Amino acid sequence: MPQIGVLLDQHAYNLPGKALAETANFVESLGFESVWLLDSFSRDPFLTASFILSKTEKLKVGTGVATVYSRDAMATVQARETLSEYYPGRFIMGLGASNETIVQMRGGSWKPPVQKMSEYLGAMAKTQLFHPAPEQLAPLHIAAHAPGLQKLAREYANGIVTWILPVDSVRTAAENVRPTLEVTANFPCVLNSDPAAARAIGREFLSAYLKIDYYRAAYTKIGFGPEDFENDGSDRLIDAIVAWGDAAKIKQRVDEYAAAGATRVVLNPIRASRGEVAGSEYNADADLESLTELAPVLL
Repeated sequence: MPQIGVLLDQHAYNLPGKALAETANFVESLGFESVWLLDSFSRDPFLTASFILSKTEKLKVGTGVATVYSRDAMATVQARETLSEYYPGRFIMGLGASNETIVQMRGGSWKPPVQKMSEYLGAMAKTQLFHPAPEQLAPLHIAAHAPGLQKLAREYANGIVTWILPVDSVRTAAENVRPTLEVTANFPCVLNSDPAAARAIGREFLSAYLKIDYYRAAYTKIGFGPEDFENDGSDRLIDAIVAWGDAAKIKQRVDEYAAAGATRVVLNPIRASRGEVAGSEYNADADLESLTELAPVLL
């Protein structure tokens, strides 16, 4: 059985500090191994990781993933070593090259992912800071969907992270890096057994990704065609990426990722359509409430 973490998606990540701490404590109380933080137009992931770690006891916190376009290599080494020292064994540093669309929105200059990550990881490896090194350095995982990045991970990292990729894609990635490296697979899940309703929720979630060339290209490489990208995603594409159904069906998908080589899965629980609450304040706990039903089956 893999370790099981939970992604704090944007609406949960944006909670006020007190509510965010309560959410992290809720996830910890259910027995999940970790929570994972985004790095997209919101709070700083490393500062937020420190905050959550200070408010919990055993819960691990990972960045899933922090973009290397946000800070220089030395700043990232500083964050890794600082959190390693203050919270030994509880922080996981996830880094990635993001994609051209997001980098342009941040005002950065895009480079091909392998080139950017090679330069960045090499600079991190050469960085020496003045404080004593922590006794236990937090593991470094990099987002690595393609063989070139997976090769870099074998040289510089302790693991890889995959993001909304089907099981077969994770199997291929795991074959390239296991048994040396850990494999963390993130995927959305909908605790709803009605096919039309569950797919509608999954389709709304996936629609933003299908507008990004990077993801369309990634899915094309694994056998999906233009018809799968129309109308915010075909049923075939939705079913491959979004796990939906009752708790037993979600566990089945977890087991499939584990059999494919994932040593950790990170659930992104999405429960209700954002359109259903238009004009009112979205209940940021709504998605995470499904964890109460999932935990006894998964953990």
